[in-house]
Amino acid sequence: MQDTIWIHGNYKSQFGLLGAMSKELTDAFVAKGYDARHFHLSHDDMPTQGTLFFMNIPMTLNHLPPELFTPNPNMRALQLYVDHPFGLPDKIIDQWSEKTNLENYRLCLPCLDDVHLLRNRFPKLVHSWIPHGIPRNSLCDLNTLTMDHYTNREFDVVVTGSIRPQQNIDTAINNIKDPNMAAIINDIANMMIRDPHLGYVAACDIALGSRGIITGKWDTQKFLWNLVIAIVNRFRRIQTVRALQGLKVGVFGSKEWISECTGTIHYAGEIDYAQCSNAYAQARVGLAWGPTQFVHSYSERIMQAMAGGACVVADDRLLVRHDFNGTMTQDPPNPTAKLFDWSGTNIAAAREAVDHQLANPEESLAMARRGREHVEQTCLWEHRVDQMVNLVNSCQQPTPAMA
Repeated sequence: MQDTIWIHGNYKSQFGLLGAMSKELTDAFVAKGYDARHFHLSHDDMPTQGTLFFMNIPMTLNHLPPELFTPNPNMRALQLYVDHPFGLPDKIIDQWSEKTNLENYRLCLPCLDDVHLLRNRFPKLVHSWIPHGIPRNSLCDLNTLTMDHYTNREFDVVVTGSIRPQQNIDTAINNIKDPNMAAIINDIANMMIRDPHLGYVAACDIALGSRGIITGKWDTQKFLWNLVIAIVNRFRRIQTVRALQGLKVGVFGSKEWISECTGTIHYAGEIDYAQCSNAYAQARVGLAWGPTQFVHSYSERIMQAMAGGACVVADDRLLVRHDFNGTMTQDPPNPTAKLFDWSGTNIAAAREAVDHQLANPEESLAMARRGREHVEQTCLWEHRVDQMVNLVNSCQQPTPAMA
């Protein structure tokens, strides 16, 4: 008999990301024949058996079903954590480990960057890489991808995403009492800006090690991580958008973008996560940059752009090359994305890639069609759920009670 999968869906997250994603996954589990139920931990009855699926860990284990923490529990837990490992709440996982040794908890991560650190920090943790996915209803109608429709889209380019306010970054740096630590933060950020293929932990090791500071400390690296990524993210995204001046650009994201949207660059407003593919459907080219904290991995953005029927231009990352561009294979197929390299603060590289695609509409339309077909064949959430179930099935099964 198949276990019921209880999928928690009540979250507070920017642009409704986690709530929408949990609903998308519920639909995907059901489409694959699983007994999956979307529910809210905050006001529905707590389940007492089956699998609890959730997107992030609450600030207290008291918000989770008590059955998870009983001896020989009848419940297992599966988490899909969509950020870098340093975003995980250490103390909550430590508490879970104290209660059950994490034997009934499994972690899925679409981020492969720096996950090797998890084994030392959480010795009992079992985790697996499971790529991001998109829902079937985000796919545009392939029959609409004609040259006439493509050339008459509203924008030349669409970008989506957020940036942290500069004042917020400055305040955070000013609050750091040790001036040497502030210098290290800027040093790490500058290294990552100049070499986008350099991972955060590697940059951290260089910046700390060159100053005689012992490296590899989880707490130190995690403390610096959030601010470093905010600095790199803001610089890289703003400079890239500025380089697109002269093209008709639609920027969908946080209101911090408004001051940057001048001339031919238009602020298109905030948009719910579930509508991102519709935003890309308004552009000939979708500039689908990846998450700044993922140097080698990718988010759902590249798939949403392909689902919307845009010709995708993306920053060069190892896993993007592997899964979308084809250049890591011995006999590369036709790519589904045009890649550019930000190395050496070459922000113009993105503009050059966009200009090439706009100047070659037939090539771009063909790539947009390949991308749309590719994500339907390989990148739906329906393609991920069996792997998630296999992972949670690796948990120790409850021992049957004695008669």
